[in-house]
Amino acid sequence: MQRYRAAFALLALVAVSFRPTVADDLSLDDLINSVFTTASPGKEVPPAASSPPPPPAPPVGVKGGPCGSEAVCIQKYLCSNSSTSGEGLIDIRFSDDNPCVDYLLQCCFEEDIIQPPPPVPPVPKPDPTPVNPNPNPGQNPGPNPGSVHDARCGRRNADGIGFRITGSKNNEAEYGEFPWMVAILKTEEVLGQLRENVYTCGGSLIHRQVVLTGAHCVQNKIPSHLKVRVGEWDTQTKNEIYQHQDRAVVEIVVHPDYYKGGLHNDVALLFLDSPVEPNESIQTVCLPPQDMVFNHETCFASGWGKDVFGKAGTYQVILKKIDLPVVPNDQCQSALRTTRLGAKFNLHKSFICAGGVPGKDTCKGDGGSPLVCPIPNSPHHYYQTGLVAWGIGCGENGIPGVYANVAKFRGWIDQHMVQRNFGTDSYTP
Repeated sequence: MQRYRAAFALLALVAVSFRPTVADDLSLDDLINSVFTTASPGKEVPPAASSPPPPPAPPVGVKGGPCGSEAVCIQKYLCSNSSTSGEGLIDIRFSDDNPCVDYLLQCCFEEDIIQPPPPVPPVPKPDPTPVNPNPNPGQNPGPNPGSVHDARCGRRNADGIGFRITGSKNNEAEYGEFPWMVAILKTEEVLGQLRENVYTCGGSLIHRQVVLTGAHCVQNKIPSHLKVRVGEWDTQTKNEIYQHQDRAVVEIVVHPDYYKGGLHNDVALLFLDSPVEPNESIQTVCLPPQDMVFNHETCFASGWGKDVFGKAGTYQVILKKIDLPVVPNDQCQSALRTTRLGAKFNLHKSFICAGGVPGKDTCKGDGGSPLVCPIPNSPHHYYQTGLVAWGIGCGENGIPGVYANVAKFRGWIDQHMVQRNFGTDSYTP
């Protein structure tokens, strides 16, 4: 776990445990690597040292496979008999008695197969929308396909999309529950070999062509070495209802007052080469008005980071969610002063805190991921309140995690969106 050090007192250096990416980590872990990471043409990716090879994928929709001569392996939501013992339920616990191996598949007789709707004709990929940091104020920007307000922002799909999961033991989110969740991937060279799709941080979709994340995730990164993945849920299967979408990053904007030593003003915007195509599992999150306060709200954090701090922790294959209470900053500062930060520690005004419940926290690998809170008087809709920044350990009793306070940066975000003719409709409820 990388430690950043900041001088919080004149002669004392204190270590702060961060939630961002770690330079020495190749990826989340070998399992996640098998989906997120791919080799470049002509380059060989070093093999995983400890993970056994996964079982061979079963033939989908083909008789004579693991289901015998009368049935086929098919996605559960396409088989009508999947509702006989619970409508739309899917058990995410891996079971040896499922011949289809992948828990999103099941044996289905031909007469029970539900015909899927006809595929949507592919939409031609639009030309990259120009990202102009200094547009002419008098110039008519014209239509911008990336600024279409496709659906109201911030809608959480609490019951999932297409099915619900059972057997949750690691705080797994429902499929599509947080449709704004983004994985930020990078390309890096390891021992002279190029490795692509290395998970680096989380983020959130605020516009079809813009991602909000932590500055610590992307500072000094080369845009062409980054891309984002939207619509991801389980990194170990491609049998979800909707396929994930990848987009290249063409511009990184880090907050001008970002301070690496203490992670003050830890926000950044990623502008993409083309808009993502929205669907039920890909939508934007809402952003709160400038300086809105969320004290004592029960909110949700999501990400693929570790479940607990240290060597005992493991990264999450399926997107996790954690319900956390927002802690007022004065109480948070008092709690943090009881740690190694010491009695003189001052919590910067750009932060918001959440958690302090034993065993519930964001952790290593969750950096840049969103913390969302309910929009008052708007059921099922959420504001993004925070971005995962840092903490002292993970899930310590009485010690909240620390997040960048998104409401402090609404004006800064709006400024950059308007400058590039993207507007603010995509994240305004």
